Amino acid sequence: MFDLLSIAARNILRNRRRSLLTLMSIVVGFVALTSFGGFIEFSFHGLRESTIRTQLGHMQIYKEGFWDGHVSNPKQFYLQQPENIEKAISAIDGVETVTRRLGFSGLATVGGASVNVSVTGVDSAREEGFADFETLIDGRQLEPGDKNAGVIGEELRKGLQAKVGDWATVMTTSVDGVINAVDFQVVGVIQTGSKEYDSVFVKVPIELTQRALQTQDVERVIVLLKDTDRLPELSKKIQQALDGLHRPFETRLWRDLAGFYSGVVSLYTGIFNVFSVLIGIVVMFSVANTMTMAVMERTPEIGALRAIGAPRAHIVSMFLLEGVGIGLLGGILGCFAAYGAVALVQLAGGISIPPPPGMSNGYQAFLYLTPAVLLQAFLVTMAASILSSIYPVVLAARMNIVEALQHA
Repeated sequence: MFDLLSIAARNILRNRRRSLLTLMSIVVGFVALTSFGGFIEFSFHGLRESTIRTQLGHMQIYKEGFWDGHVSNPKQFYLQQPENIEKAISAIDGVETVTRRLGFSGLATVGGASVNVSVTGVDSAREEGFADFETLIDGRQLEPGDKNAGVIGEELRKGLQAKVGDWATVMTTSVDGVINAVDFQVVGVIQTGSKEYDSVFVKVPIELTQRALQTQDVERVIVLLKDTDRLPELSKKIQQALDGLHRPFETRLWRDLAGFYSGVVSLYTGIFNVFSVLIGIVVMFSVANTMTMAVMERTPEIGALRAIGAPRAHIVSMFLLEGVGIGLLGGILGCFAAYGAVALVQLAGGISIPPPPGMSNGYQAFLYLTPAVLLQAFLVTMAASILSSIYPVVLAARMNIVEALQHA
């Protein structure tokens, strides 16, 4: 076996120019695949964190039965004494923030303009972690002590023709079915990146939404972690803490609530898999060309080996190891080149991406290489190299000894 490996290595170096061109095509394909994969992973990471830190948190806690009955009878499924839940979960290491939410839909009016809005009541003292992905356009965020203040989305500001300092009136229906209205002063205008979300976004102190709905309860408790990767571990601890309160709760992880994120992941993953197949085909043709030329050039050598008694398996192994060696070397060089591409993008300050459909802002994209992306690129390279070696190997093994020697 060692002799075959040595022979395969020498044969790869026999025609260095051709081998170099083959390796270059493999490396280019590898870098293209990992760069695309790195861009997708960066997009997934950014979308995930923005979804978590502007809307959903990592976990949401409701009263048991909330998702089945809150539409017809929301009052029955509101959480009472949320401070007990917050105290139990805040003690868990790895939890950044535990806060409460109470929201409603209503009609906001500023001057003569009226727009349907989605109002979210928040605990102003614990809202900092949920504003990381909000871009403040004008004014300020909510602050502890605010009673009748509100922050609105940029698209909603345009619809209401409002500015910081204006007063808005929101009409809604209380939990008892009574029409009610509350006023708040616009203290800030933000962008979350989603035009659709910004067109209805209103954030006010939770005391204001409680006054509008005429209740002291809350709709849900939201948990924000310091590290998203620890969610599987910490969700079990959070569930244990909830069980210790001896009250019926219902929980949802952010993935269960983020339908848009799941759709984007499915779409981009499918595109990446198709791109992987295309890169694999390019590598296959490149390696197949090299291996076929090697077999043609070494026909007399193959005939001589067969004439002195070398079995077909020996010939097959020799050429197959050459294909594997080219793929392995190309994959290793590709890994170094991929990290070089990441460094170049980093030094260049990222890649400017225009606003995607439905988004209000573009962004600077970087390459986020993960072990999974590198492994997939490496496996594609190796599989393509091995598959492309099969035909030349079969061709070499089936050569007639006499005809092969006549090429000498």
